[in-house]
Amino acid sequence: MDAAPPFKTTLHWSQLLRNSTRLVKNPIPFHHKWFNKFGETLKFRFFNGTKVFLTRDPEFALHVLRKNHKNYHKSDVTSEDLGQYIGKGLLTLNGDEWKKDRRLLQPGFYKERIRKLYNGVIPQTITKVLQQIPQNTPTDIKPYMNQLAFEVVTHALFEMKIEQQRLEEIRQIIDSVQEHFVKKIRQPQWNFWRYLTGVNFTIDKKVLRIRTIMNALVEERIASGTSHEDLLDLMLNSTYEDGSKMERARIIDELIILIVAGHETTANALCFLCYELGQNPDNLQKVKAEIQSLEDSLTPYEQLGQLTYAQAVVNETLRRYPPAWIVDRKALAEDQIGTEWIPKDAFIAVSIYELHHHPDYWVSPKQFLPERFLKPPPPVYIPFGVGPRMCIGNHFALFEMTEVLRQLALHFTLSPVSEPPTPLALITLQPEHLILCLNPADD
Repeated sequence: MDAAPPFKTTLHWSQLLRNSTRLVKNPIPFHHKWFNKFGETLKFRFFNGTKVFLTRDPEFALHVLRKNHKNYHKSDVTSEDLGQYIGKGLLTLNGDEWKKDRRLLQPGFYKERIRKLYNGVIPQTITKVLQQIPQNTPTDIKPYMNQLAFEVVTHALFEMKIEQQRLEEIRQIIDSVQEHFVKKIRQPQWNFWRYLTGVNFTIDKKVLRIRTIMNALVEERIASGTSHEDLLDLMLNSTYEDGSKMERARIIDELIILIVAGHETTANALCFLCYELGQNPDNLQKVKAEIQSLEDSLTPYEQLGQLTYAQAVVNETLRRYPPAWIVDRKALAEDQIGTEWIPKDAFIAVSIYELHHHPDYWVSPKQFLPERFLKPPPPVYIPFGVGPRMCIGNHFALFEMTEVLRQLALHFTLSPVSEPPTPLALITLQPEHLILCLNPADD
């Protein structure tokens, strides 16, 4: 590689500082404006001097995430800063440690395992929660979608029966930790003040509390002496290639990460799905007609596999509102992408949200058009990431969302009451709130 050219910023740090308060709540409008003004890849420096590339360029994104992925690990922001709160697991580990856990946990997401879940506990859990939502009255749908996704992931992946009080405590801890982490990263100038005022200590206590809860769940499983075909048993009983078992601290880390990642992203996507179904009732009717055209003898899992239009509705929701709206990497060594030189230790952020809304790759990107997914999408469609670090639970999440859509189409209609939800880009993309009317469908 030729001598490194100078790093020329396209975005001055003062613009970040001047807009830091608004960036904490939602950086997406700023990213969109800056991309349109300065080009497909923005370059600036963090306050500590780290060189940053924020991109919506497909060549750049796919090079980092897939083509030369070995040169790009999860950044310190994820592996160290976020790992401080949610532990060391699939989301935060790098290198050989990540490979070890991925190989151990992968059997928990095999198709046969998913098939059993979708012919049993998952449809029942979804039905139970949907029936709890008040009908014919304006309702904030977000708490119910959170509960639904949380119960699905805990019941299906870990076969845990968590009482409602403990469930709510875990969700509140996750929300407060996420809010703190976002402020810490986007407003680093206030971090010392957070330390002085005891905010950091309060968050550390909450992190310790959720680890205590998870450890108690593990102890309950061990004490029960019963066998379960779930991820917790997999972690307790499986061995790595060297014959060693997963340590207790790592089991707790993976429990937290899989529960957080498995419920938070899906719950947010389901909220946006409900909004779009209310705005576009014809889509819901098309899904209902597709379901009614299937043979009655099919199992729930077989039905989901044949719901082509329903899957298109889910995919279009994930295009417009990708829960993992941005992914980050750290360059392990110098690299070159097209004409762009990447220095060692550079921070790379790929905006999946911008890739999913780029007019060069999507016709009418602001419109909800499920029909676009009746044919293969462009390679910029990556709601679960791309490459070796693609989300381990992608098939699980897609089937869960499709089953929720199937039950909604058969039994309900939706009417939006609130204004269109403004996506809040925190760790995940989520609506602030979403008021809907859930109405019984006419048979």
